[in-house]
Amino acid sequence: MWAGIALLALYAAYLLAGNAFLRSASARDLVNRKPGTFQMQWRGGHTLWPGRIVLRDVRLRGQAGRIAWELDARTVRGRIALWPLLAREVRVPWVEAGQVSGSVARAEQRRPRPARREGGWTLRMDRIASDSVLGGSVFGWRIQGPGRAEVGFRKQFRGGPVEMFPSSAHFDAARVLRDGEEWLVDARIDARFALASHLPGADRLRLLSARLGVDARTVALQAALGGDGRYTFSTLPGEGRLEAELSLADGALRAGDRLRVHAPLRFVDATGAASDSALDLTLEVDDALHLRAQVPDQADQGTWLQADLRVPGVGLALDDARERLMRSTGHARGRWYVPSLAGLLALFARTDWLDLQGSGTVEADLRLDGGQLADGSWLRVREVEAHADVLGNRFSGRAHADAAIEAGEGGVSRSRVSLVMDRFAAAPASAPRRPWIRGNNLRLDIESDAQLERMRETLRARLRFRDASVPELAVFNPYLPNGRVRFVGGGGRLDGDLRVDGEGEVGEGSLRVDARQTRLSVAGLALQGDVVVDGRLRRGDLHKGDFDLGGTTIRLRKVAFSERGGAARKDWWADVDMPQGQVAWTRPASAGGELRARMKNVDFLLAMFADRADYPAWIGRLVDDGEATVSGDWQWKGDALVLDRIHAANQRFQVDARLRLQGQHRQGELYARWGVLGVGLELGDGKPKLHLRGARAWYDSQPDLLE
Repeated sequence: MWAGIALLALYAAYLLAGNAFLRSASARDLVNRKPGTFQMQWRGGHTLWPGRIVLRDVRLRGQAGRIAWELDARTVRGRIALWPLLAREVRVPWVEAGQVSGSVARAEQRRPRPARREGGWTLRMDRIASDSVLGGSVFGWRIQGPGRAEVGFRKQFRGGPVEMFPSSAHFDAARVLRDGEEWLVDARIDARFALASHLPGADRLRLLSARLGVDARTVALQAALGGDGRYTFSTLPGEGRLEAELSLADGALRAGDRLRVHAPLRFVDATGAASDSALDLTLEVDDALHLRAQVPDQADQGTWLQADLRVPGVGLALDDARERLMRSTGHARGRWYVPSLAGLLALFARTDWLDLQGSGTVEADLRLDGGQLADGSWLRVREVEAHADVLGNRFSGRAHADAAIEAGEGGVSRSRVSLVMDRFAAAPASAPRRPWIRGNNLRLDIESDAQLERMRETLRARLRFRDASVPELAVFNPYLPNGRVRFVGGGGRLDGDLRVDGEGEVGEGSLRVDARQTRLSVAGLALQGDVVVDGRLRRGDLHKGDFDLGGTTIRLRKVAFSERGGAARKDWWADVDMPQGQVAWTRPASAGGELRARMKNVDFLLAMFADRADYPAWIGRLVDDGEATVSGDWQWKGDALVLDRIHAANQRFQVDARLRLQGQHRQGELYARWGVLGVGLELGDGKPKLHLRGARAWYDSQPDLLE
């Protein structure tokens, strides 16, 4: 009898102590030794036998890296193994839970990887089972419906290993939603998964083994095109089908895996007009991944697609994705509206200076062989924003483009792109929103090797436009010698023909400015007349801005100007050729070279030096003494303009000169001869100084201004 009483006393003591412990903070502290990694909370519970417990309103939480998970249960009953506690292990051999829900999500912040230390407690739950799973969410996708699940795991704290034992989940008639919208109904879902024991930082994808089976009805999809050129996707009442049998082992799918989706599809364009179609997607696995997509071609709508892609290998790791894509083969053709066109151009032209922006309608027939577009591939884009950065300027406008891969000489395929901006504007690359040129019909033709790795180095492009408007020629003043040569008023027309390589460097080209009745200031003289500049550029470099100007010509017609003393001149003309020259296309620009010219007379040349009153009276006769030829060297840099070794002559007279104009200062020498008469004119600070005796010797004794 005493033994029975003693046992009853011990049992009573256990009931008191055990139930008190379940309600104490000590119990929670024992389980929640690492609350950032694992937490377990409960509202109430009891124990009627050592190691056997029943808990109510249980919540489990945990986080590993950026993955956070939760598990809630209305009731939990299970057994705790007592002897393992002596070995610093909380072992729960089995748990039966009722009314369970859970979630897996991406945490806002990554949990730092714990440092590995010895002596950490171990939490082991061999089997958590429930026949009354209410649902849960996985990365934003919510599953609702009755189901059952069985999960087991082991985790050692202080940076120790973690393991998920073979687990499973099953739903018979579930609904799958996202953001409150229903995507799958009457879904049968079978999932089995396990994660091998590993330390933090291991490649979990290769350690995870899983199998997923889904058979469900889908709703219809709606793709609505907004005013910003982007699609928004939503669901509509309708009935499609999703079937999937997928598995994962060692980071790869298994031969025989498949995924098939058929869903009604409605397109709504930017005007609100709707058209109905269907979407079919298929993934099949053998020794490669076979992807197929189809949207039928229907006469009453503008969108259709047929695509078939074979990606070698069955792995899902991203580290070799590029290499596998480079070995892929396939065929895609159709017509569809693409929300972002930025990456399409790279299939046919690898450049940093040309870009397609925004969205647009694409028609394409693309054939992929070994990661390369094959002969016969073509692409057509309509109504897209494009820009090209050439010569330090950004040319931009609404464009359409055609691209194709064609057979070339020697069996080398060639890529060709033709882009047309029906209307365009050009602005400095440093201020792209302040255009100074506007025009129509800008054409850009590109040709290169079709092999992606050789596309950039072999790319050659030609950019052309004609009769573009330059409303204010004064926009070019930052590129001219400050204060010495400036456009004061008037506009003009601009033609361009530039050849550009893959790095954006201009190899050669021409720029032609045609200005009528424009007003200029040159060396303090006001000019008005017609100016045509036919600029030739060679060996350009977009980054350095250096160009060879050889072959450039300037034509001046109907020029009127006033000397500083007030005398007016009109109907002057000149033809200037530059057989050699260079320009650095920077701000401010610098340039220099040789010039050869024909002029109506030397009136303007003499006026650049001094007023007519500063010359002897007979100099005035030179001005009107017939057409003259001129040669010499020139240079400008910053605000300095230098004319050197200038020689003007005809059969009756000659003028030699050198002149430096910098800021408000004028410095130089001039020698004029007419028959036996000769005079020298020296410019410096103050009034010009005449040299009448030994003028030729005086002039020749002065050093040149340019080397």
